[in-house]
Amino acid sequence: MKELIEYIAKSIVNKPEAVVVTEEQSSERLILKLQVDPEDTGRVIGKQGRVAQAMRTLLRVMAVREGIRANLEIVSDQEIVSDQEIVSDQEIVSEAETSHETSE
Repeated sequence: MKELIEYIAKSIVNKPEAVVVTEEQSSERLILKLQVDPEDTGRVIGKQGRVAQAMRTLLRVMAVREGIRANLEIVSDQEIVSDQEIVSDQEIVSEAETSHETSE
């Protein structure tokens, strides 16, 4: 997963040598932190967050296949620019069923 995010980021930035992807593993969650040159932060996020969302979608597919949860954090100057938890489709269905049952 780390290699995929790194490959995508290096493909779209002006300074690929500044791309750093680190992994932090907890009990059931993988956090990928993507750090790029401050000038490239906008490229990685994209208009209305579309590029970042596309990377998260790909990460979600890989995470579901491995049965884990994963987050992608885009870090610029040690501040998180964008953070969204990615959960498996099964968890989304479970949450929808739970909210449907409580509304009846």
